[in-house]
Amino acid sequence: MKVELTVKEQNGKQLFKKCHVCGHVMESDQEPQKCHKCKKSFLPVNYFAKVHSKSQQEYDQLFAYGHELNEGDLIKGLTVIW
Repeated sequence: MKVELTVKEQNGKQLFKKCHVCGHVMESDQEPQKCHKCKKSFLPVNYFAKVHSKSQQEYDQLFAYGHELNEGDLIKGLTVIW
């Protein structure tokens, strides 16, 4: 059996997010925009504290990377920084 390990050290922090619809858990260095399993769309963390965007490009920039977030920014029980 061959096991391949990949190093994910882009910024040192990984985000783990659980989909509130299907329960699938995702790992990424940036906030996921959709569930990888059921394709449910997500809003970015602190969406209402940020400026509402008028274009898709501005909206995509609202999704933060792990190093830009603190524990207080996360929705308890659905997102974890590791």
